[in-house]
Amino acid sequence: MTPLILGLVALAVLLLLVAAYSRAHPRDLLKGIRFSGGVALGLATIALAVVGRVGLAFLAAAGAWALLTGTMPPWLRVPGRPGETGGSREAPSPRRTTISRTEALKVLGLEEGATEEQIRAAHRRLMLQIHPDKGGTSYLAAKINEAKDVLLKR
Repeated sequence: MTPLILGLVALAVLLLLVAAYSRAHPRDLLKGIRFSGGVALGLATIALAVVGRVGLAFLAAAGAWALLTGTMPPWLRVPGRPGETGGSREAPSPRRTTISRTEALKVLGLEEGATEEQIRAAHRRLMLQIHPDKGGTSYLAAKINEAKDVLLKR
């Protein structure tokens, strides 16, 4: 008998919510749905933590956080990204040339007197080999770009 009463109470609450939402402005409706979803995910987080599903609890908590606050949860933020924890919203500082012309020639495998076309060809050849998307490192790609800039006097 008790489950029947609980079911009827839940149905009545649901009908009242539907009636209230049907008269609401779309913006308020969206806020209500986000809040309801956040609360539901918060309750799911608690339930998952109680039964020992901690990994899923963190995912549910992240969803609840995002719905309730509109921001990325702190435990999922990547430090160093602008707008994230530890990041900076300032424009990046201009790049400084730290290698000499001789070093730049060595990096690109060229000799003194190389033409602009040879410099660009050597740069392209090396970048195709060591680009981060091809398994290389961003450090090496930056050095090759820097060498090209030094030799082209940018």
